[in-house]
Amino acid sequence: MDFYIQASNPVFFKEFISGDECLSDAIESSFPLFTENAILMWNHIAIPLSYKYDISYMIDDILTLLNSLSTKQDGEMVIHWLPDTFRSDWEIQWSEQVIKISSRWECTVGHLESILNMNPEISMTVDDFVQEWKKVLGVIIEGLKTCGYSELVIADMKKLISMYSKITDNGVLYRN
Repeated sequence: MDFYIQASNPVFFKEFISGDECLSDAIESSFPLFTENAILMWNHIAIPLSYKYDISYMIDDILTLLNSLSTKQDGEMVIHWLPDTFRSDWEIQWSEQVIKISSRWECTVGHLESILNMNPEISMTVDDFVQEWKKVLGVIIEGLKTCGYSELVIADMKKLISMYSKITDNGVLYRN
């Protein structure tokens, strides 16, 4: 496969931060800096994603994308991923259950941009793409709950849990 995600097994803080009001802040507070990263594989190139900083900054766009893919037969969108260590623009198109992503990479951990930009496109089924995110969302939910966050405290946590529940199967690394 040209795209898949290893969610890994990060540790979580076991502390609730009462000042956190949004999902991004709660995720950032739940994961220490030095723990396992998720690994996004893009055309056989491994890109580490920190739960604390990358995924916490990306979560709103991830949920928006997954929701669009789950509710619309076809569409297109552009995402400007903003984390310093996953700075990329994705032009996304999907129809007839196939998603195509054209990317432009500007900054990654390990300075992989030139290699990534040599083969910037992926194409796969929408279901396979969405399923790659299930385990990552599950890790986030587990981390948030371990730290004492709930839907009563973090409004978008309900959206996160709902999206997780809608995804019917795990990604390729986690299927039985």
